Amino acid sequence: MDCWKLTDGRISPAKTGVVLEQGLALYVNDKHLATASISPIMEKEFVVGYLFGQGFINTIDELESLEIKDNKAKVTLKDKENTLADASKTNYRIVSGGGRSAYFETSRLLKIKSDLTISKDSIFKAMNNLFKSAGLYGETEGVHAAGLFSAKADPICLVEDIGRHNTLDKVIGYALLNKIDCSKTFLVSTGRMASEMVTKICRCGIPVVATKTAVTDKGLEIGKKCGLTVIGFVRDKGTKINTDMDVRVIKSAGMKVYSGAARISL
Repeated sequence: MDCWKLTDGRISPAKTGVVLEQGLALYVNDKHLATASISPIMEKEFVVGYLFGQGFINTIDELESLEIKDNKAKVTLKDKENTLADASKTNYRIVSGGGRSAYFETSRLLKIKSDLTISKDSIFKAMNNLFKSAGLYGETEGVHAAGLFSAKADPICLVEDIGRHNTLDKVIGYALLNKIDCSKTFLVSTGRMASEMVTKICRCGIPVVATKTAVTDKGLEIGKKCGLTVIGFVRDKGTKINTDMDVRVIKSAGMKVYSGAARISL
């Protein structure tokens, strides 16, 4: 779209890309459950991942049908009465992204079962791959990105979206729809790992998560209880980090392993 750009003290006409935002209304058994603001791609994966992450379904087999048309997602569940009863009693909280998310007591989350071990080089490789593949992220800095990878850092699913929660929902939805064994994968993300993000990751059994940014105390607390390896501030040598005033180039690789360090080999 058209804009005006200030360069070297002069304003001139220019062109720029704008992030697309779409409203998607979600209906479960003909009842409106939520309306989400998402990037218009991988809507099916988002719906499945959202329902799973919020605890409305526990497996993909609970879905009878899913239809998406005209910015509406209509889901029919096989066990209508029990699921709707559970949904009506769900506790919600305002989350760090400003939206609404189901609240899980940590006692309801199972311990992650995985013998996965990965190298630190695989973490850097996956993060670099995410940045390289996330063209919209690099162009606009207005979206988040997340990726699911094999132990050798081979990409399984890469996603960009206006919301960090949405990227995670889409990755999880993709894994469920394609019957991916999440215990043999790890996740990388551009988003902050707060409690509600970590809860979703633990719920689907991904054993390792790495982010380019920060981890909160509650996120780390939940991760430790579930046996999740939590890694923050992943910075490979040569990575460009945008700040408010400048672009900083990382001179030496580094990361912070907050929990589950035994899964990471040198």
